[in-house]
Amino acid sequence: MTRLILFIFIMLLQTYVVNAQKTLYDYIELGKFQIGFKDTIVYDPRYQYEAFDYVGMKPNFIQIWYPLADKIPNPDYMNFEDFFEGNRTEKLIEIQKQLKTNYQEALIRDCIEENLATAEANDFGTFSYEDVLRSVGKTKTKSILHNDFQASQFPVMLYHHGAQSYSFENFALAEYFASRGFIFIASNFHLPYEALTFGLKPYNQIIKNEEEQSLKAILKFAKSLSSSNSVFFVGHSWGAQMGFRTFDEETDISGFISLETTIEFKSDQEKIREIWPEVYQKVSIEKVSYPFPVLLCAATGQEEPFVFFENLNASQVIFAPTKAEFEHDAYLSSFYMRLFLNDSIVQSDKEILQDRLFLYVKHLKLMSEFIDEILKAEYLPKKEIRFVKVE
Repeated sequence: MTRLILFIFIMLLQTYVVNAQKTLYDYIELGKFQIGFKDTIVYDPRYQYEAFDYVGMKPNFIQIWYPLADKIPNPDYMNFEDFFEGNRTEKLIEIQKQLKTNYQEALIRDCIEENLATAEANDFGTFSYEDVLRSVGKTKTKSILHNDFQASQFPVMLYHHGAQSYSFENFALAEYFASRGFIFIASNFHLPYEALTFGLKPYNQIIKNEEEQSLKAILKFAKSLSSSNSVFFVGHSWGAQMGFRTFDEETDISGFISLETTIEFKSDQEKIREIWPEVYQKVSIEKVSYPFPVLLCAATGQEEPFVFFENLNASQVIFAPTKAEFEHDAYLSSFYMRLFLNDSIVQSDKEILQDRLFLYVKHLKLMSEFIDEILKAEYLPKKEIRFVKVE
């Protein structure tokens, strides 16, 4: 009888292990360091910002992920929703509340609303999109709130998010590199304005080159966090476009990673000039020099260079296409958060999300290889194609 009970217990335990709900970290292999996280605010005295009862210097809300020198036993990992809160400051409190609302709306729009199998609105039965968002928010990350950040010798990575998005859209990318010995900095590059769509500015407050100069200011801040001379830039979508608009002749950048500017799919030069005039001006008209290696990722499905960037004037250019069935936001870790709710909120497009996640992990490894080659001063060909696929 005792043996029978023991056998049943073992079988139940094995069933539990097999069916245990997976997490993002069952797919993403982190490095040896625990990951500290810190919020901070850096003001830019060159620009004024006025909205939500605030008038003053333009605030930049910055998030930093970094390797912890000493391991913390039984760490209290942050929930995903903790990234929404930020370092609350009394004079900025209304702005920060509005930003939280905007970030939540963006997450629902880009990562929850669409069913990948039908390309129509997701139907979660009795659960609303807000319910899904709340469940996603309770997901544990591998970040540890740790405000005792000290400048160090670790190389630095600076991340620029896409249009109408948020600084922690790619938090797992930040954790991936922080756990491998990088200081990872992300900033919001949008501020909210009353009665305007998030990401837009009042026409009378638009200042030429402000976005480029703001990015340079964040780069300067990023460099101040380490004695290392190695600084890498990663941009997604509009964020990658801003990198091309800003960092020509920039010798402080060691390497540049572009996660689908969206221009990769276009060949009509006049249409590119019309839609992306600033990038067109830099790359095609001025033919500016980017004195660092560039890794260009895009889901074109074709194992060939991206037409617009084929003559990019950079020290090295690596084209990293992948299959066309890889959505624009599939480059973001937040895109996969609902995949791990399946025990409580069924995701009918689960298999597709999982397929995309395998490719997301492949891109993480590709970025790591690209950066390692630069840090080790290994030879990079002038031009190369590295098609990203799951073996």
